[in-house]
Amino acid sequence: MSNITLIGPITKDIIIKNNSTYNSIGGAVYYQSRVMEHLKINTKAIITLSKSDEQLLKAFPNNIKLFPIFTDETIKFQNIYPDNNPNNRIQKAHIPSNPIEVKNIASIDLKDCDALLLGPLCPYDIPLETIEYLSKLKIPIYLGLQGYLRHLKGDEIVLRPWNAFKKFLKFVKILFMDENESATILGKQLPLNEVAKILASFGPEEVIITQGSNGSTIYSKKLDKTYKIPAFSPKKIEDPTGLGDTYMAAYAARKLEIEDPRMCGMFASAASVIKLENKGAFNGNIKLIHERCKNYSKNRISAH
Repeated sequence: MSNITLIGPITKDIIIKNNSTYNSIGGAVYYQSRVMEHLKINTKAIITLSKSDEQLLKAFPNNIKLFPIFTDETIKFQNIYPDNNPNNRIQKAHIPSNPIEVKNIASIDLKDCDALLLGPLCPYDIPLETIEYLSKLKIPIYLGLQGYLRHLKGDEIVLRPWNAFKKFLKFVKILFMDENESATILGKQLPLNEVAKILASFGPEEVIITQGSNGSTIYSKKLDKTYKIPAFSPKKIEDPTGLGDTYMAAYAARKLEIEDPRMCGMFASAASVIKLENKGAFNGNIKLIHERCKNYSKNRISAH
């Protein structure tokens, strides 16, 4: 059985959609842990949160081995969806500085780990020194870069170019971002395949750019090939929060079984639409994911 370690902060979230408001635990690590639970992958999670919010740990699946790093404050997010377009989101936040430093993780045994999934939510969550340390363990690093672009303007999240990305990417095997982030990271807007190729030249073997209802773009440096992955049509749109995190976790899990970027992307796309159709984190299973992939292929053949 595969072993994956998730690293990053969790958050206290307020979700506002369709004139309804509800509170939720959030953060890439949480959403990814629920994918790993349902795909039956051995998982450790190294997370930051306030000691006063320790009860949030109860939201994690029982089979996830938790390594909490307690801080003064937990990150808080507001995710506001003004319409039914899951690509349209306004984010507000309160972001304390809670870096995960080498001293916090040096005693954690990661030698049985097959992949590290890094989910920073702000620029100082996972410092370069920590990523350098993790790279020396010779475990593939999968990075969701969103946090390194996020900055506060008042209480609203804005994206700004990540000037230090070259120093980080040389340690990263697979890089994930969404299309808004891809338009920001280099400080100029380019076609997605060009952004992916440029970023891959600094280290990553694969660069994945998710595009919401427009699917995703995957560039493989090894094959020098770009793949366009479709978005599966949802039966309903219930809750888009955590879609990118779900995609990243499902892609990483499938990647440990099969090399083909297209098949990994289809698997991740199917997992994401199952999550989109339900409130909260992913609650499907591997059988449902494979059925959605099979049905998509069947319908595509029928259409032709």
